[in-house]
Amino acid sequence: MENKDVLEMVNGHWVDINSDTTLDFKKDKLTVKCPWYKKKYKVVVKGDSAKYLENAEEGSYGGFYDMSSIRIMDDGSLMSQQMVLDAKGHEYYFVREEQWEKENQIKIEDKDLPKTIESEDITSFSLNISTESTSFDIPAGSQWQTGRYVFDVTKTDNDEYELSLRGMGSSYIIMQYKCAVSKEWVKGLVDIINEQKLAENNGWYRTNNQDYAGWSIYIKYESGEVIDLSAYGKAALECPFSPYAFLDYAYQEASKK
Repeated sequence: MENKDVLEMVNGHWVDINSDTTLDFKKDKLTVKCPWYKKKYKVVVKGDSAKYLENAEEGSYGGFYDMSSIRIMDDGSLMSQQMVLDAKGHEYYFVREEQWEKENQIKIEDKDLPKTIESEDITSFSLNISTESTSFDIPAGSQWQTGRYVFDVTKTDNDEYELSLRGMGSSYIIMQYKCAVSKEWVKGLVDIINEQKLAENNGWYRTNNQDYAGWSIYIKYESGEVIDLSAYGKAALECPFSPYAFLDYAYQEASKK
């Protein structure tokens, strides 16, 4: 595709589904606008198999204020990353204004729900969850700072169990534990799994295209049975179980070691 064809294809008004930032293309001119910033640029098309729109101004390093070069995706949307030296940057996802509502709709793709688990013996457990967008049911003022938490339990080859609990902030470690746990403690974890009715919600999978950190929980049993739930995008703000019940159970044990 010739450069002029690329510029013709992106001509017009674009909105970011994750913020109030908009793009307006007119030939090789681009206006970037958000509540605190408005600037015009001259753009140039870069790349052969993958097309990028970059700032043609000398010494610009391709960026548009705090936004990196814009990539034209296969589905016709436009994507860019916030230029940051540290922490997680904003992900820009631009669509035509008439597509905005559709992109923000939460897709419900649940399957194999509910399920009945016969086994009471787990071989692995993994909970991966972020509190960056919501604290879920975690009490205010507790030790659970904003960040991403990973709680794993693994059965070892010698028929013992190992617990790992990690918490990561944007650029620092919140907590990091690794220790052996007893079979009695694992039985208590299974009790929470049953109390939280995770088998009944097995197959929970919901997502949309907004820039929210997601969560997932995966459990495998000796019988080969599994429980698998996850959500991404704005859909991850809803959770059918208590993350705090699991995180606190892990913390109370790990912090004693």
